[in-house]
Order: sequence, then structure tokens, then C-alpha cells
Amino acid sequence: MKKYNTFVWSSDYETFTGEGLLARCFVENYFKSPEIIKIYSNNNKYLFLKEKYFLLEKKNYKNNFLAKYLYPFYGVLLIWYNHIKGKKTCYVNYLPLWNFLIFISLPRSTILGPVTGSIYNDKIYNLSTFFRKIVFPFFYFISLKISFFKFKQVIFSTDNLKKIIPKNKIKFCLFNFCLLFYSKRRFKYKSIDFLFYIRKHPLKSNLFLTYIIKKLSLLNLKIVIVGDEYNQPNIKNYKNIDRKKLLYLLDKTKYSVMSGDNFYSLFFLDCISSNVFTYLSKRFKNNNVFFNNSSFQYLNYNKHNLSFFKIKNQLNQKKNKVYVNEKYFLKEKKNILNFLKNK
Repeated sequence: MKKYNTFVWSSDYETFTGEGLLARCFVENYFKSPEIIKIYSNNNKYLFLKEKYFLLEKKNYKNNFLAKYLYPFYGVLLIWYNHIKGKKTCYVNYLPLWNFLIFISLPRSTILGPVTGSIYNDKIYNLSTFFRKIVFPFFYFISLKISFFKFKQVIFSTDNLKKIIPKNKIKFCLFNFCLLFYSKRRFKYKSIDFLFYIRKHPLKSNLFLTYIIKKLSLLNLKIVIVGDEYNQPNIKNYKNIDRKKLLYLLDKTKYSVMSGDNFYSLFFLDCISSNVFTYLSKRFKNNNVFFNNSSFQYLNYNKHNLSFFKIKNQLNQKKNKVYVNEKYFLKEKKNILNFLKNK
């Protein structure tokens, strides 16, 4: 095996998960030849050389408690081991802003992948939402203090957390790294009525989505679900498909309903790229700067039945084309790439 000069830890580096795709996008855009990069994840090991991947070891994919919350610290140990050996090191993910223990544990010279997170402003329904609304803001404060003290720059996947960044630190930050995923695709004949992305997560609005899916399934529509396993008659379910296959399906899809956790999710950007008319939570109504509002419709995810009737009525209307402010997008993408180039 060729000697490597850069070591990357990425808890998830799969081609069918948001975290994995974000990690790959970061590595492929941040590091340039002639760097030889060794990548370790929870499941696989790779060598990345001249923009090509060489698989060194493969294991069965796991996304359990150990993989999410304990294995990242094994990654920190590997980072330190390679740091001591004189290698350039990079920690890509799992990197939520609330996990201040990761930020404080990494060597100062470590390159940080895109930081994730959001601000929860909804009601407290359970222990998870209590932590997100009451405890996480304090953890965010600690992580930011550590990050701006130890690291030269901080790259954020979205701009969800921009409002809590001190104004004098904004210049050291890059926001909306995820926009690199948007790329306008050719429009095709739409043969799929709805495509849903389902993942088990406390903020994914799964109760709302499953309600909408069940109601729509009674209308004799062609419905496809990707992500987790979902068993329901007359609905096609693809589990853990890679992004290439997903984009192929989205190119043939008319509508989709987003989860309520993140406006600029990778799935949302892929939907927009493929000209899929989307339904969004009304809490994102003021987030839109890239798209014409005729490209989607806002729903109250707390009112399931009303939202369903809004969707049903939309089906009887002529489908709206997705309008994107391409100049704005190109400008943002150029700023992101320039930021990475001048790192």
C-alpha cells in the first residue's frame, strides 16, 4: 500500500446516507492531488488518490448507538496516533456542534469537516426535544468557544447556526457547504407521483410523513420510499440506495414532502436539482433566498389533515416548475470553492 500523508476519520462514509455523502463531498473538494489520503470510517477503509477511491477493507454497515456516539472517540484516538506520526489529520464527521467533547479532544492542527446542527424553537414534547431546546444551546456555546480558540476556521454544512456565531468570528466561518450538492439536471418524463425519504430521527417529522403517505396511498398514486424499511402495500421501498440511483428516481418524480429538521437538507437539494415540486414545513418560510415560492408550498406539520388536503388540492392543479436563482447559486458555490482553495 502506498504511503499516505493525510489521515481522515469519518464515522460515516457511505454513498447512501446524508452524513456519508457530505463527508465525501468535503474530502473530494478540500484535498487536491498529489495528497495520498487514508480514510477510516466505522465500516470501511479507503485510500483516496488522484480523485479515485481504492477500497482497503469493507464491513457491514451499522448505524447504532455505538457507531453514532462512541466510535467517534475511537476516531479521535486514531487522529492523535497519526498526528504524533507527523501526518496531516482531518476529522470529517460525526461532528454536531453540541458534541463539545470532540472539539476539545482533537489536536489543534486537525482539519474539521462540515459542522452540523440546528436551533430547535418548537415545543418540548419529550426528553429529546428538552435537550435540544434547553441543553444544546449551552453545549453550542462551549463548542464555539473551543473551536475559535483552537482552529483557524470552521466550516458549517448549512447556515442554521449562523445567528449564534459572534459577529467578530463570522469572517472565520464558511456556511452552506451543502450547496455544493446542487446541480441542475435535465428534466424527464415524470412517472412517479411522490417520493419520500424516511429516516429514524427525533426531528424528522416521521409521524407527519407516515400520515401523509397513508392518506396518499388511498388515492391510487405511485409512491416510492427510500431510506429505512417501510412496509405498506402498493408502495415501492428502496433501502439504502446510493445517490446515483436516488437521483435517477427523483428525475422521474413529481412531488415530495420534506422532513421538518433542516431546510437545506441534501435530499431537498437533490429534489430541487431534479425539478421535484416540494412541500416544506412553514417554519422554514423565511429561510428561502434561492428559490421562487411557486417552486414549493409550506405546510403546518402540526395539522396533519389540513396539510393532506392542501397536497390533495395541489394534485388537481397544473404542476409548477421549480425556479432557481441560478446566478445566486453559482455565486455561493464560487465563494465556497474559493474559501477552500485559500484555506
